[in-house]
Amino acid sequence: MATSTLPNDTQPLALELHGLLGQIDPARWRPDVETRVRQKLAELRASVERLVATFDPRGPFSAVRDALTVALRILTDGVPAAGLGKRPARAAWKTFRKDLTHAYEALSKHLEAWDIHVPALRPTNYARNVFHVCGGTSAALTLWAFPSQSVLVGMMTAITVWAWSVETLRRRSPKLNEWMMWAFGPVAHPHEAHRVNSATWYATALLILALLDIHVASLVALLVLGYGDPMAAIIGRRFGRTKLVNGRSLEGTSAFVVAGGLVGTLALTLCYPTLPFTAALATAFAGAFVGSLAELFSRRIDDNFSIPLTAAAAATVTLHLLGYSA
Repeated sequence: MATSTLPNDTQPLALELHGLLGQIDPARWRPDVETRVRQKLAELRASVERLVATFDPRGPFSAVRDALTVALRILTDGVPAAGLGKRPARAAWKTFRKDLTHAYEALSKHLEAWDIHVPALRPTNYARNVFHVCGGTSAALTLWAFPSQSVLVGMMTAITVWAWSVETLRRRSPKLNEWMMWAFGPVAHPHEAHRVNSATWYATALLILALLDIHVASLVALLVLGYGDPMAAIIGRRFGRTKLVNGRSLEGTSAFVVAGGLVGTLALTLCYPTLPFTAALATAFAGAFVGSLAELFSRRIDDNFSIPLTAAAAATVTLHLLGYSA
């Protein structure tokens, strides 16, 4: 029977869809996974079909129903045929993942309109991982090369104003938004088509750090994000078995702390040689640990904003406790 209220099963089913897309991520795909995935696809298809039937086509949740209908069509007609050769199968599953990802992102967008949050998709993207490392490294080098607060604030104000201006323009112009997603497609996540992109949040965080004038702590924060976040993504998707929260794993979070802590320690040792090694080690790992917690629990706040600010706060507190300036 159709209903004019949002069925209770909608969010759990969206979470199941998110989990399925995680299972068919290229970094997790194994030959023995296909049988389990096909069984899950059949179960999910039946669940979506039952859920769609409960919606009122002309009710206030028609957009949610339409998104589920698109997902159902992909689950029905888009699943790769069994028995394909290795190369055709890889291409078919890639197309299926892409189509189902778009359907999930559309569903996520419409659920958000009713204040129902489901996790954003973060598929394997090695180009984005490299972009993260380069961004963190270049930002850290800029901080080291331009110690003047006024210069840093001026640079980051210009970049942040430009970033938010572009965000505003692409919301008003679907064509501009489409072009930008095409241009930055290799390093963009699918959800950034309808949300403020991570680079804008990152620029905003950098402006705040520049205003706070905490050079040592900021250096740690930039490298924790630049190296810890992509390492967590790579290790978590490839080896993550112990689940924590929000789709994160113990293995990925541990990789975040180790990578961010080690790179941060190295940078502090090289850039601030008067800082004792033990202080550098404690500061970097404090920033990495707290930054990893921000990554774990950031749901509605982009972690490119929350990680550098929380990591910088932890590094600042650690330095002050040890008797050094941040």
